[in-house]
Amino acid sequence: MKKLTLFLCAAMTAAALTACGGSAQETTAATAAATQTEAAVGAESEETTEKSEEEAPDAGAEAQNEESGQEEEAQAPADNPFNGATVKVGCSATFVPFESIEMASDGSKTYVGMNIDLIKAVVEKNGGTVEFVDMPFKSLMAAIQASQIDFCSGGMAPTDERRETLDFSEIFFYPRNAIVYRAEDDYPDLGSLQGKTIAYAFGTNYQQVAESVEGAQAVGIQGSPACIEEVKSKRADACIIDGAGATEFLKQNEGLAMSLLDKTDDCFAVGFPKESPYYEAFNNTLKEMMENGELDEIIASHLSEQFILD
Repeated sequence: MKKLTLFLCAAMTAAALTACGGSAQETTAATAAATQTEAAVGAESEETTEKSEEEAPDAGAEAQNEESGQEEEAQAPADNPFNGATVKVGCSATFVPFESIEMASDGSKTYVGMNIDLIKAVVEKNGGTVEFVDMPFKSLMAAIQASQIDFCSGGMAPTDERRETLDFSEIFFYPRNAIVYRAEDDYPDLGSLQGKTIAYAFGTNYQQVAESVEGAQAVGIQGSPACIEEVKSKRADACIIDGAGATEFLKQNEGLAMSLLDKTDDCFAVGFPKESPYYEAFNNTLKEMMENGELDEIIASHLSEQFILD
């Protein structure tokens, strides 16, 4: 700014000299001096501008880099097998409150339940999406072996026999079984069912429980809701189902009662085919959710706190 003022003063001085009748030589010298001053100021101005542009941070570039960084944090690593993938997960959607289907008035259906929420949370944390495939529980292992599904939801106990065919995730839930019966009867424990007809869902561990009762007739039925109907219609004296599911069924069916059994070695895990590309990422995320309390929140949102792992 000072140099610009000097330039103006020089120009005014040159003009004054000319107006006062200086010689042509003096006028020419003054004009040349003014021109040189103007050129110097202009050059320095350009240099200052260029330097300012070089030193000034590029706000747009910084914002773009910051946004890009945030996107990278939100996305799973590129080598994560779930990243951008849609995995098919088999479930048996008659297993309230763990996995079931809610039908909307327009005919669309939504998969709901504790196991459903868990599977979706793990897969979405790894950058993938889930397509649930409903099928009978007894068909899940065959569907995995036939590559019809990528893995199955969490209502399967990792028995030694099943481990020969599948790899299982961490055990994340220990259910409590229940006896469901008509309210006019009273079956407080398994011993009270001796000689009775007991319904159970095909392919579940409830078969072993029912068959363990001395003198009882164990009858396999397709799904827990069908077991409830067997009891209501008096074709069975009682049924053995999951305790949490029994609580839900009693809310919807009058005239029934239940007895909650003690905890057993029965448990829930997620079954994968051998050498599944999804196994490690899924299991690692599941363990993180068990440690940070996210799993407990999912369980508590569907069941009472007595079902949360110790």
